[in-house]
Amino acid sequence: MQTRFSQLSHHLYVHHGHVNTGILSDGDRALLIDPSGTTFCATLSELGITDIEQILFTHHHRDSTAGFPIPDNVRVGVPAKEAAWFSEVETFWNDPQYRWHLYNYHPHNLMLANAISVMDTYTEGVRFEWGPASLTVLETPGHTDGSVTYLVDVGGERFAFSGDLIYDEGQLWDLYSLQKGQQTSDYHGFLGARDELTESLEKIRQTSATTLVPTHGVVMNDPNRAIDSLQQRLTRCYDKYVAISALRHYFPKLFAEFEGSPGHMPIREGKPPPEFLRHFGTTWMVISENGEAFVMDCGSPNVIKQIQQLQANSEISEVTQFWVTHYHDDHVDAIPEFQATFPCETITDSVVARVITNPIGFRLPCISPSVTRVDRITRDGDSWQWNEFTMTAYHFPGQTYYHGGLLVEGRGVRMFFAGDSFTMAGIDDYCSGNRNLLGKDAGYEKCLRRIQQLEPTHIFNCHVDPAFDFTDAEMQCMLDILAEREECYTELFPWDHANYGMDEHWVRCYPYEQEVAFGETAQLRVEITNHSSEPRTAIAQPILPNAWNMELAPAETTISARSDGHIDFSVPIPRHLDASGKRIVVPVDITYDTRPLGQFREAIFVLTGG
Repeated sequence: MQTRFSQLSHHLYVHHGHVNTGILSDGDRALLIDPSGTTFCATLSELGITDIEQILFTHHHRDSTAGFPIPDNVRVGVPAKEAAWFSEVETFWNDPQYRWHLYNYHPHNLMLANAISVMDTYTEGVRFEWGPASLTVLETPGHTDGSVTYLVDVGGERFAFSGDLIYDEGQLWDLYSLQKGQQTSDYHGFLGARDELTESLEKIRQTSATTLVPTHGVVMNDPNRAIDSLQQRLTRCYDKYVAISALRHYFPKLFAEFEGSPGHMPIREGKPPPEFLRHFGTTWMVISENGEAFVMDCGSPNVIKQIQQLQANSEISEVTQFWVTHYHDDHVDAIPEFQATFPCETITDSVVARVITNPIGFRLPCISPSVTRVDRITRDGDSWQWNEFTMTAYHFPGQTYYHGGLLVEGRGVRMFFAGDSFTMAGIDDYCSGNRNLLGKDAGYEKCLRRIQQLEPTHIFNCHVDPAFDFTDAEMQCMLDILAEREECYTELFPWDHANYGMDEHWVRCYPYEQEVAFGETAQLRVEITNHSSEPRTAIAQPILPNAWNMELAPAETTISARSDGHIDFSVPIPRHLDASGKRIVVPVDITYDTRPLGQFREAIFVLTGG
């Protein structure tokens, strides 16, 4: 069992709860760093602390800032660059730009449910004294844009409270917080904040701190070795990403420094598509010999106009079937208008259908509020005949887990429509929020095995005009590198499998957002993916607003190895609330495999009636 607290010096302690909380003491009074949850109240009592004078937070994430009842009149200090996400956090939850069409991760949605009053804001170089200690503020972005480190000089030693820059020697708490754009939006920025992270760690190294105290993680007494190990692992992990990244096709200048690197897969040449295909926007169209059209995806009204123009030119007669590859907004935004214009059958994979028929139930990258009517839901291997072509549908968890693939056979070719999952340069996994899982029969490993099995003559990407294919050697190269990734990314995180650190949505609420009326009972499901090779136990507890004067009991479930589980809650909504139309954030506290994670995920209730 983990020790509840440890003593770093005569006046400095660290409570080890779901996060590490620094306790700087002076008699019966204390300054706290990153207090979260209530489990350290016993520690404060044991240390004889009755007066909390000051609280400092390293960054704004809810799992390291929420749950501790801050006493009145306590000075709360936060990074100046993140002050609004403490004191005005409702502006995040009420702004549609942070709900729909999500291409940027900053700020991240792990925000406080309720604002905290802030008295002090800190910038680079601020120094102040408290009791027996001297404190210095370093701006250390990486985990978040505005993260700071607090250097505490006390008892002749220097302790760096470094937030979530580093978890342990060579390890990070998660990877998805490092999603950040460099030449484009954050969506394309896999590990894009690694340079900031490295610079921040180097800044801490230059202070000659004797001890690193992370918010999540292990107290490190050899900072140089811990930092060196993390930098080496990040370099290897990023190289294994670049080696087969589809993004090299779209943004070659972004990866110029890697040109000619050993072990990197060469970029393929494209090949012309068959003459009976048309491509516009993110839409591919198959034209039958009888003039009927089979359309895939519709992200823009311009697609509808171009189809109508083809009809006017007598190149096609009518649209008779419509396939949706995946849920991203540039593929589905205009589907309601498309369906009103072309009343044909809409078909998609079962996993995709769950999102596009109820997008409000999800919070995912590039999510669109457009609701799609689905007439036929397919599962792996479902086939049907469309004129002279045989169509076979598959769940194809490539660019995103919520993705389908379609094999179209006819006229002497075997065409595989892979959505956005591949380019001639490799695999399209540049956004961690898309749930690109590693491991056997998961993510791109599953997709590549499917391509090997089907042996298509042409592969199509919705954003790329030419068709392409891969040689057997290139397929094996991608599979080998994915296996290496599983190994090196697992080393990077304090979990038994890499997917916990890479899959932001391994714990998620469904529905993510829902309208609920006063006096009714809402149903909320906490879904959990067990990425381990053994069963795991999970405990969840939704945290209701204080004004509701009620508490839900925690509930527990055991989840089989490498499978999904869930915990269901019935949430009674009070009858008398002055909050019609208000968006209520309901954090969910999670304990997984006996590891407390704090307020790890959230759901949104929109109150109606009144």
